[in-house]
Amino acid sequence: MDQRKVLKKNQTQYQVGIKLPASLAAVQTMRMVLMSAGFDGSLLVEEEGRAGKVLSLFFCERGLAQKALLQLRALHLKKVRLFMKTHHERDWSTAWKRGWKPFSLTRRFHVIPLWQDKRTCPRGKMPIYLETTNAFGTGLHETTRFTAGLIEALEGAFSSFLDVGTGSGILAIVALKCGATRVAGFDIDPDAVRAAHHNLKANGLACSLKAADVKDFEPARLFDLVAANLITQDLMEFRDRIVSCVQPGGHLIISGVSLKNVPKVKKAFALPFLAIKIIVKGKEWAAFLFEVTP
Repeated sequence: MDQRKVLKKNQTQYQVGIKLPASLAAVQTMRMVLMSAGFDGSLLVEEEGRAGKVLSLFFCERGLAQKALLQLRALHLKKVRLFMKTHHERDWSTAWKRGWKPFSLTRRFHVIPLWQDKRTCPRGKMPIYLETTNAFGTGLHETTRFTAGLIEALEGAFSSFLDVGTGSGILAIVALKCGATRVAGFDIDPDAVRAAHHNLKANGLACSLKAADVKDFEPARLFDLVAANLITQDLMEFRDRIVSCVQPGGHLIISGVSLKNVPKVKKAFALPFLAIKIIVKGKEWAAFLFEVTP
């Protein structure tokens, strides 16, 4: 269901929100918890809050919103705050968009929400149009920006690219715009795969995408560049599977590593054929670029 269609048809919207820490792990974990509890992951709207992230669902009936709030309370979620808010006709049409504005993803690429009527792009930038009502990795988080920046820096050094946990498809879009001719991606969430297909089409692009679990994914051909923006636990657990997708002489990008876990991940990926080329660090997160030696 398209969240915008719901919003345009009703005068009043009821928002049920979850305030949680501003970390990729917290958001991803909460998304999985909610989907396991029966909530539709494609309708979850992610916004930047004052002191963290906000995951919300919007309803056209108060009773449905109250029922959802009771379901959430029954989950006994820790380290989060639940709330319900009514958006009347004068404010509901823009309430869910407040956290979204065009922004620079990298030196070259500028992300513009598809719902914006005025789609201007700064001079010297290349636009990436994205449906931000479904937030599966829209580039706002520094882990996504790090990965996109490393892909951009490798332009000309790869012709094939694999996006592990594709989310919105934004990294596949970057790879294609950087000249990759064979691009594939997969995600455990079918809703994310559908969103990625939609975003690629909106940018006049296409690639091979499918719903799959990283532990089961086996590529028919290896890739020059593989990017995995996952939580630390998954990066370490599925290290061998992820690394096995890279062509000898190619490159691997891993992101989603909190600064405190950098030593742990560095040790886990200390393999004879993996050479660290760059470690990018931000306020809370880090990304690694490896070269896979022949």
